[in-house]
Amino acid sequence: MNYFQSLLLSLPALLIAVTIHEFTRAMASTHLGDVLPKSKGRLTLNPLKHIEPIGLILLFYSGGFGWGKPVETSALYYKDRKRDTLAVAIAPSIANLILGFLFAMLLCLLPNFGSNTVATILYQCAYYNIAIAIYNILPVYPMDGAKILAQFLPANKYYQYMQYEKIIQMIVIFLVLFGTFSGIFSTIINAILSFVFLLFGSI
Repeated sequence: MNYFQSLLLSLPALLIAVTIHEFTRAMASTHLGDVLPKSKGRLTLNPLKHIEPIGLILLFYSGGFGWGKPVETSALYYKDRKRDTLAVAIAPSIANLILGFLFAMLLCLLPNFGSNTVATILYQCAYYNIAIAIYNILPVYPMDGAKILAQFLPANKYYQYMQYEKIIQMIVIFLVLFGTFSGIFSTIINAILSFVFLLFGSI
């Protein structure tokens, strides 16, 4: 399979994974009283509202490290800022994991597992949804891990961390693009996929 074919078959998975991730963030924050996502037009499943070109290219190139257009949220509307901010940060990855498992289940139900274009697209959908959830553990902007870290670090420590945010971000991107992180994360993602395929394949 050449580069163009690989990109073409991966594109639906990339769009679905990013759209669900950002839409879930918008929906979770809206549910907690935030009016900002809806006012910015982000409470939608339209991929064009959620795609960020550089993040999308990185997502394809690295096999999971990338991002969509960040949804603007405001903790000022939350009843419990720490709890609700954590919920909004965690919810998108949970949604991606669930969707990834569902695509894996559909793949297992196909008559000729893994032997056609539909199977390839389903596999990519399973892979990228799980991948975007796993990569979001990284505590570097714009990954959700950075938002989660902010809720646990003392304010002065987080401020010190943020002073080096750009440097840390560039180091992480460098390590991903040159395979250091992507190799580790690919192993984790493939292990999860293997477990899911084993689980659903035995049903």
